[in-house]
Amino acid sequence: MGLFDLFSKKQRKANQAFLADQRSQQVIAKIKKLDLPAELKQQLINAKVYDIWFNSKDLAPLSNLLSDHEKIEYAALGITDQGEDVMLTCTNQNLIILSKKHPSENSRVIPLTEIMSVLLQQQIISEELTLIVNNEQVNINLLNRTTAALLTAAIKKWSRNDDNLDEQVEQIKKLKDLLDQGILTEEEFQAKKKQILKI
Repeated sequence: MGLFDLFSKKQRKANQAFLADQRSQQVIAKIKKLDLPAELKQQLINAKVYDIWFNSKDLAPLSNLLSDHEKIEYAALGITDQGEDVMLTCTNQNLIILSKKHPSENSRVIPLTEIMSVLLQQQIISEELTLIVNNEQVNINLLNRTTAALLTAAIKKWSRNDDNLDEQVEQIKKLKDLLDQGILTEEEFQAKKKQILKI
């Protein structure tokens, strides 16, 4: 990586942090108006979260899912592979996924210690987050670029993220694209996948 690339990466991170800070300042007043426990509102404000739903009913289940010693690190909005709008909230212990449609029923709590890989891929206008949770792959699409980077950093900070596994996931995704394009057969895809995973 050249000096210019390093500078560009640092500048991009600084710009993302600046944008997130500016937007979070605009959101503080809206968060304070929500009908939620004061501690939950303060945690959202302290985490400088701005990419959330501004509806007390949608966010209410979050206060029930947080344990006593749990602290919100960051949150962002995305869409699952099934087309469901979700809010991902990373704490110092868990990744909480709330569904917009039925937040009290369709919420999922993933302990960060079970997240083995965190991969963020740039799409045309957004970001895609891929998590390997034990033996399951969780994909979240259409994440805002700025919030996706901050959320990913928070998840990596507290998870068992393995950079080697991230590279393997990236290679498998490229192979899957080749399979989808008809360049590889299913048998070739499975063989290459086993080779990458060394199984």
